[in-house]
Amino acid sequence: MVESTLPTTVRLTGIQCSTAHITHADNSLLFHASHQREEYGAAEWIHFSGTGYLLRLSAWEYPLLRLKRMGLSKPCRRLIVRLMQLHGIDLLHLDAAGDVLPTFATFDW
Repeated sequence: MVESTLPTTVRLTGIQCSTAHITHADNSLLFHASHQREEYGAAEWIHFSGTGYLLRLSAWEYPLLRLKRMGLSKPCRRLIVRLMQLHGIDLLHLDAAGDVLPTFATFDW
């Protein structure tokens, strides 16, 4: 592994996992949010990737509060908060081809 000379403020940390960790309602909510056309809308930090969603969690100071206000399910928010706490992630890619993470809730939709 090569030691990075870049400052930590310019690096991003991310994880990719399966969309099985979100509910069908979460999927609908994220799809709608990622396709908003308004300025300063959710589409600036929630991006549709074709097979899932890329969430830029570092775009807001309290991203989980914003996701809660949007209506994202508690299991999905728990997944995000644990990944942020354990791994310090800035990006989360929820992808249909991603791996299912052990110990987190999954949904068959």
